[in-house]
Amino acid sequence: MAEVQKCKQCGREIYFDGICASCREENERNRILAMTQGELDLALRQVCREIEETGALEKEWDLFKKLLDYRDIDTAALAEIAFQKGAFYPCELYKDAPEGVVKKMLGMVMEDSTDAGLAGRLLLCLAVHGGEEVFQAFLELEHHPRKWREKLYVNPSCYAVYGGWSYDKDGNFLETNFRECYPMVKGTLEEKKKSPVKIGVKTGETCPKCGCAIVNLMEIDGSDPRLSFLGIDGAIQAKCCPNCFSYSDGDYCRYVVNGKSEVFFGEGCSMEEDYLGDAGIEELCSNLYVLGDAPVPPRYAADWEGGSSIGGFGFWIQDCEIKLCPNCGKPMKYLAQIQWDTVLDGMEGNAYLEICKDCQMITFLHQQT
Repeated sequence: MAEVQKCKQCGREIYFDGICASCREENERNRILAMTQGELDLALRQVCREIEETGALEKEWDLFKKLLDYRDIDTAALAEIAFQKGAFYPCELYKDAPEGVVKKMLGMVMEDSTDAGLAGRLLLCLAVHGGEEVFQAFLELEHHPRKWREKLYVNPSCYAVYGGWSYDKDGNFLETNFRECYPMVKGTLEEKKKSPVKIGVKTGETCPKCGCAIVNLMEIDGSDPRLSFLGIDGAIQAKCCPNCFSYSDGDYCRYVVNGKSEVFFGEGCSMEEDYLGDAGIEELCSNLYVLGDAPVPPRYAADWEGGSSIGGFGFWIQDCEIKLCPNCGKPMKYLAQIQWDTVLDGMEGNAYLEICKDCQMITFLHQQT
């Protein structure tokens, strides 16, 4: 067995000589954030060159994603070239696609003869672009499916959520993501006490299913000016059993603004053993993450080692999963992401929180490789 060593940057226990994955990602993030405009232009030309020469984005895929996530680059030129070459992956290439490209893609998905696999990729690209014309086209395809729909597993609405929007059964447009994003960053104990967002707060309650301590996985004070985009006029508690929800299809809580929350257990979990124990709860609740001072691009945390954040887009390790509110049946809104191994050493994956403000419901999801 490999000998335990220390990350040379943060001191975390690792099993090789060097720095841990989190520190490598942090260094790369800082490199991208420090790029001058000239360096950004050069990096974009690298991405364009690969698409032009190969008709795909593979070698420079990671560079593109980081430029998108950390610098929110304009992708109009990339979309133009990608469309000419028939490259429709990753779908984020089309975030800022020119109007002419969008119209051509819409024309393609409206044809019965379009290949089903291509239609699925086009739907994702169009969803990321969004806009009224795309929204109306998705409604048309939802109610009057083309022949290629027979070979796809889900309706257009399931593709729309990748762009941060959807619609209800009556065809009303719904945003499934907040357009602003704030990161959770390491602070001090005093800073955590004052932070309007806290990860892991003990409640003194115990899970009736597994015996684990129930926690407020997040406490969010929407009255802080930084969080005005949430539209929550007061503090809410996102309460759950941190042991159970990782093994269910999604657990819920009903919150009261400036009041207590009530836990509801979802389906698919028959957990009877407390894998976290007192030590795990203590580690979770002793983290020092606080709300960052300034907003970041909406996809800032939408990558491996993306960290924890409020608003924006999350990094879905499997598929984007926007739950329907168990009360009203409408799509919920993605609220936050917690990178599990930043608050519980050795844990995998991400925790995701979604909210229905109309019904004052929060759902908790977990994904890992």
